[in-house]
Amino acid sequence: MDYKKSLKKIKRYHYNWFNITIMIILFPIVLILSIICSIAFVPYLFKYTRSGKYNGVEFNTYEHLLYDLKVKKIENFNINENQIKEFNIGPTNELISALMVRNKDSKKWVIGLHGFKRNKYMGLRNVFHLYDKGYNIVCFDGFAHGLTYGKYSDFGLTNSKVLNDVIMWLKNTYEVEEIGVFGTSMGATTSLYFAKKYYEKNKVDWLIADCPFTQAVPQIRFFLQKYLIIPWWLMSLGINRNFRRYAKLNIKDVDLLKEDNDISDLKVLFIHGKKDDFIMYNNSLVLYHLKSLTEKTKQSEIILYDNAKHSSSMHKNLDDYIYKTLDFISK
Repeated sequence: MDYKKSLKKIKRYHYNWFNITIMIILFPIVLILSIICSIAFVPYLFKYTRSGKYNGVEFNTYEHLLYDLKVKKIENFNINENQIKEFNIGPTNELISALMVRNKDSKKWVIGLHGFKRNKYMGLRNVFHLYDKGYNIVCFDGFAHGLTYGKYSDFGLTNSKVLNDVIMWLKNTYEVEEIGVFGTSMGATTSLYFAKKYYEKNKVDWLIADCPFTQAVPQIRFFLQKYLIIPWWLMSLGINRNFRRYAKLNIKDVDLLKEDNDISDLKVLFIHGKKDDFIMYNNSLVLYHLKSLTEKTKQSEIILYDNAKHSSSMHKNLDDYIYKTLDFISK
């Protein structure tokens, strides 16, 4: 696991003297391609299913979860619909749609965070195995997803605040002896950004980040290039400015490479599939390395799965995934 090589791969989606020079030379072309790209790509970023039918089933429901479990061939799901309670957190103008699965008399909690364009039931899919270990489960629709407030997603920026609000609500409402956060994809980045911004004043006991990205803007450049198959710097001029027209926030702030609050005492498990062609696994390698540098005693870990694409480490390696995540939590 080479940190320098991984960092170099991530930096390919940052400006440098070479691509800036070419952009200046080809500026009219860059401008036209960037305008076309912003028009074509906006629907992908901001127009996605939040409710209604999805592949013939109602989106963001238990039925939708069962459909997804069947597709991914996860057969040992252990939570029945009548065990799930849907409820809301927060004031009307900042309403958070959540679900809960209680373990009688348990004071252990886990919060499951879903990825981009997903919902609270997909968050439950990723943490169901903690129920049999005595954990109460809370999952919520992320900011601008499902039934939670917000019109345009901002790649975890506001979602980290939502997570902070949910954790505070949980601590103020129930007895909490242990609380962990388990995020996947955008949910993983959300959890790590929460740690940087809020952890010092709102502690949790552990964090699991499955396939996070390190920075929002370079990540957008990465999948622009992936889907349009031309160099990102020819078509992504003003990404952040265009994004701010809709979300009204600066997504450059979603940057896990910057030092913020001290999280050296928080143990973090990073998980990533090596075949991930949506968020490079090098992101997790870099984040794990940087986290390890802050620790006086090694407590954070990383797991890389050779056979997994994006968000598929769990269902591709179900038994091993369950064993290793539970083992990490128990240490």
